[in-house]
Amino acid sequence: MAPDREWSGPELVGRSLELDLIGDTLHSAVAHTADTLVVSGDPGVGKTALVRQACARTDPATLVLVGEALPLASVNLPFLPLRTAFRDARLQEGFPRPVFGSGGQATNDSIAAIDNWLSVISRARPVVLVIDDLHWADEATLDTLRYLIAGPRDRPLSILATVRNGAVGGEHPLQRWLADVRSMPRVSWLPLRPLDYAATGAQLAQALGAEPHQSLISEVFSHTAGNPYLNRLMVSGLPADSRHLPPRLPPDLRAAVLRSWHSLSPQARELTEVMAVGGHPMRAEDLDELVQQPAARDEAPALLDEAAAAGITDRQPGGILWWFHHPLIAEVLEQRLEDGHRRRLHAAFAAHEARLLDRGSPADFETLAALAHHHDAAGNTADAFAWTLRAAAAATEAGGMGGEVRLLRRALELQGSLGHDPQEREALLKSLRAAAANAGAMEDELEVIEALIAETAAAHRPLELAELLVRDAELRFTTGREFLARARMQRAVELAGADVDSRQYALALAGLAAAELWNNEPRGAAHASEALAAARRPGNSRALSSALSANAMAAIATGDLARCRELSVTAVEAAAHTRDFWALFSAIMWQASATEAWDSQPYIDCLEAGRQTLAGLGAPHVYIATISGYMASSYMAIGRWKECGLALRVALGSDPGVMGDAGVRLTAARLALWQGRQHEAETHLARAEEISAQKSEFMNLPFDPVRAEVFLAAGNPGAAYEIAMRNANPERMGRNMNEWKLPLAARALADLIERAKGEGRPTEELLALADDLLRRFPSLPHEAFESELYTRQLEAFTLLYRAEIGRARSAPGNPEEWVVAADAFRDTSLCWEEAYACWRAVEALLVPSGTDRAKATEFLRRGLGLSRQLQALPLLTALQEIAAQARIATLGPVPGSPAGGSVQWPGLTVRERELLGHVVSGATYAQIARALDISEKTVSTHVSSMLRKTGTANRKELSRLVTGQANARAPGHGGP
Repeated sequence: MAPDREWSGPELVGRSLELDLIGDTLHSAVAHTADTLVVSGDPGVGKTALVRQACARTDPATLVLVGEALPLASVNLPFLPLRTAFRDARLQEGFPRPVFGSGGQATNDSIAAIDNWLSVISRARPVVLVIDDLHWADEATLDTLRYLIAGPRDRPLSILATVRNGAVGGEHPLQRWLADVRSMPRVSWLPLRPLDYAATGAQLAQALGAEPHQSLISEVFSHTAGNPYLNRLMVSGLPADSRHLPPRLPPDLRAAVLRSWHSLSPQARELTEVMAVGGHPMRAEDLDELVQQPAARDEAPALLDEAAAAGITDRQPGGILWWFHHPLIAEVLEQRLEDGHRRRLHAAFAAHEARLLDRGSPADFETLAALAHHHDAAGNTADAFAWTLRAAAAATEAGGMGGEVRLLRRALELQGSLGHDPQEREALLKSLRAAAANAGAMEDELEVIEALIAETAAAHRPLELAELLVRDAELRFTTGREFLARARMQRAVELAGADVDSRQYALALAGLAAAELWNNEPRGAAHASEALAAARRPGNSRALSSALSANAMAAIATGDLARCRELSVTAVEAAAHTRDFWALFSAIMWQASATEAWDSQPYIDCLEAGRQTLAGLGAPHVYIATISGYMASSYMAIGRWKECGLALRVALGSDPGVMGDAGVRLTAARLALWQGRQHEAETHLARAEEISAQKSEFMNLPFDPVRAEVFLAAGNPGAAYEIAMRNANPERMGRNMNEWKLPLAARALADLIERAKGEGRPTEELLALADDLLRRFPSLPHEAFESELYTRQLEAFTLLYRAEIGRARSAPGNPEEWVVAADAFRDTSLCWEEAYACWRAVEALLVPSGTDRAKATEFLRRGLGLSRQLQALPLLTALQEIAAQARIATLGPVPGSPAGGSVQWPGLTVRERELLGHVVSGATYAQIARALDISEKTVSTHVSSMLRKTGTANRKELSRLVTGQANARAPGHGGP
């Protein structure tokens, strides 16, 4: 590793704490204190990358010397890491490199010469000595490092070393060296752990260039356990939109996993291959029973110990069972076996598991699933089918809904290869449908539903086919294929019309009514009423809940919120009684819609109550995640971005389904956009568009408003205008977030006109478009929703719309339009729009000649406070630039932050924000250290990090930036 101060790799994810800890050691040299840190971890966990990035961040005046130990088995070159470190050092004139002695041992003279040389060098500038892969270092290097570590306390020398877990045995010199230095003063240890689930997802996004699907993250994490190197290999070459891993592991990954395994004895390799085929932690005596080679029998404990020393196996907690140190090892070992040998081993395991049952072992899910798997892998199809059905039943009893789905899918495949039995196949399909519904596996359920539709004769079972068509339409909606397929619902009504007293007829009518109401068709309300009358006849809770929800929807369409609340509450009760989670989810959403506007706290509270109801009933995560996504959207709208982030994490904690995923991505895009992370916003939007087939046709998702915002922030107002006007008609605009669309269209025109003026181009055509826009839409289309809050929100957006038109026209009264709009948004808790209106108000008040400087100052400070609170970096930057250009002072306490308290600032860690409050208040390093019970060195390290992140040169400049005095351009765009 060359001592290049530029970090050329990707930004490390999930390592902020570790980077801070290494930064403390590196800063010791700057503070004239000797310090040593040993970073240990498994192969591929990222030790070298972490150290390289930390070194790239250290003080530029520091001399970083980097040496690598190499696995030279046949050559013993003394001091090799030190030679490479000193050879590549960029030294000042007059500092010759040290001369190493000859031979394979470290003599007193050679060690002293190296020590003296480092002392001389470090007097001129702080020195950091990095030794990578210490486990391969020669004894001369180890002896020299021990001597350096024991050197003067006040020498500005920091030593960093990386060492691999399990790389050497107990008799290796490194083990003695580690034991020696561990007891020395000023030596610290940093065990580097794998990435967690969230950080793994962030790394995959980095590797793929797009946000990965949750199912892909789950599969990768289950294979790699968060090892960063294996994460990268696992997705190498995969398309960015992949939902699953390929069936076979990439060759590079297999080679990386097996590198240590090849060093084992033949007997240990054979034993671990057997254990890999077993597929789960095992006892040593069971492995003895299963090995094929006599030489390996009765030797399992010793062979497992040998494999453990090489980092291949681990003894599990409790000390009885053994399994692989990393889950990928088992998979790679089994894949490399010859097919016939693998089948024989699986047959042996099937017989072994059967013997355990005969001896009285419990027939639990794990045992039954293992038997099914081994018979299947051995090619025993009939036995595999029988055991798979037993395992699926056991999964149901154990609550393993996902496992039941997988097993029943496999049983269906096995049944097909055993011979065609239509009745048995239909029974399996129905079992699989029920299991998928209980697990929330909507893609699986849809596949089964469509198979049942294809195999159900309309002439013989019309009611059954009608019910299947209704569910098919619902699933096509939730998986993003089609927005409430009216044709399917209409066909279902026709089929079920043969028995108007049936639950299927009520279900079909309710589904048709919902589809018609979404499309503003007048027949929808009548069909909803007819559905409710039909549902009450058979007394079926599922049909009753759906019909009640359809009538709640009809009530809200006429503005009758009281009626909507009454109906939706009853719908929730009916669906909860029958544990129909789809119907319950729908009823909860209509209940929330009748409570208040979706961008309000009462709406959020209603959704939270509904989420708790679903969780209490054991609903599949897909419904809970989808509700969390709606809550995130509402939190985002009212400026509670931290709660928004938490809700987004819940929604993406596992696969939330296509519709849930799309909605969550759109919310995440808006949050990233307003906080200045343009690329992240574009990535989320692209992912939402990839997973939703019809995009804008899904009227419950704000594709067009979010697209328009993204284009505006990217500096493309022309595209933003086209997007905002794509579905501009009064009948279709009164849907989710469409109050935003006309103001966005007007904003895009105003931006285009300002750009044309700046470039000296004519503006007549653009002004004509603005006039036409106002003529066609003198007011905003809106929901038939008559709550006081929604009415005030609509008034605020109307004021915003008019202000944007006024900006396009350069109207004389435009400054006051922005002032009134900002106040209207403040009164409705729509903080982002309030901050934006403050920015535009300041611009209008100061142009062309400082119309009202006092009011401009008031709104500037108000906008700055909101922008800091929201961490809206583009707005913050724009307002700071205006303040600097107009020479408006913005001194005063940071809004929301008492002196010495935590200051919100984009990109800083929690600890850094805490320190920033003290820096702004003027505290010294010593005062900050006492207040936070940390060392002055740690304070200095954090301050250096904050200077780097904010692009400031010193504490004074940092304080000025945070309080709004500096004309510093933060990263991001000039407007949200």
